[in-house]
Amino acid sequence: MEDFDSSVQLKEKLLIAGIDEIMTHGLSGLSLRRVAAACGASCAAPYKHFRNKEEFVEAIISYVEKRWELLAAQIVRTFDNPAERIAELCVANIRFKLANPLYGTGKSCSDHTINTQLNNYFQEKYPDDAEGRIFAVNALVAGTAALIDSGRLENSPETLALLRSRVLAELT
Repeated sequence: MEDFDSSVQLKEKLLIAGIDEIMTHGLSGLSLRRVAAACGASCAAPYKHFRNKEEFVEAIISYVEKRWELLAAQIVRTFDNPAERIAELCVANIRFKLANPLYGTGKSCSDHTINTQLNNYFQEKYPDDAEGRIFAVNALVAGTAALIDSGRLENSPETLALLRSRVLAELT
């Protein structure tokens, strides 16, 4: 059991080091040797867990997406008010995207938690305009993230508060 635990721990360390490596050197500069060295492991260690660099990158993306899913589930459990829950999910999603540039680059590039919450909310409150309102909220979130990422909007509490208020306005 100890070997299994240490193998799982090394695999997670490799994934985390891989994220750091990509953040520092970009995806094209990813070096599995540097990743292994950052973990204090041999240069063969990544290949014991992943067939090749492509599978390693896919595992990193999956790892990042699972981290978002855990955070989103925690937000859903924390906020009883549906409008507040959706607004908080939207703000958290932008923070997460900015902190994790690989998020959204995988096979599932849309956020199912937010879209499920939006669909449930709008189908009940505004069934005739649900699709348009879902589009508007998604556009607010994607647009805000893109504007912050490009430097056209400041990544600040004020910007995120403005987003929160615009999302809440769209929900009412």
